[in-house]
Amino acid sequence: MENEKVLKIIDEVSDVLSLLVELRKKGRFREAIEKIDETLVKYFACESDYIYSIPEDLLVDALKQEKGLSSEQLGTLAEILSEKGDILLEQNNLRESRTILKNTLKIYYFLNEEQDFFSFKNMNKMVLINDKLSKINVKIEN
Repeated sequence: MENEKVLKIIDEVSDVLSLLVELRKKGRFREAIEKIDETLVKYFACESDYIYSIPEDLLVDALKQEKGLSSEQLGTLAEILSEKGDILLEQNNLRESRTILKNTLKIYYFLNEEQDFFSFKNMNKMVLINDKLSKINVKIEN
């Protein structure tokens, strides 16, 4: 039963991710951010402010313990947060984008350490996020 619920959430959030790609292509960033925030509340029982308020090194523990998220849900959450970070970056909202991407990276690090096998998919996501973060840091410093 619980496994079916998680699979349903992952499936529905995948549909949201597809919609976000379309909204980004059309330049409808505000609508995309609103959809992300709705998704965070609906599927993960947390608002963006909650994600921003937790120190980066406590994020995964808080999401697992306070929100009861499984590893599968954390992986899906990371995808949503990565989208939000990318949209904020496209809008040149560097500081908020950096915060979201750092949190996303923290989740991927946790997932990478927890799994029994090496995931090229997660590793590629982590490399891309690190690349974006380094570019953001250069822009913020200048």
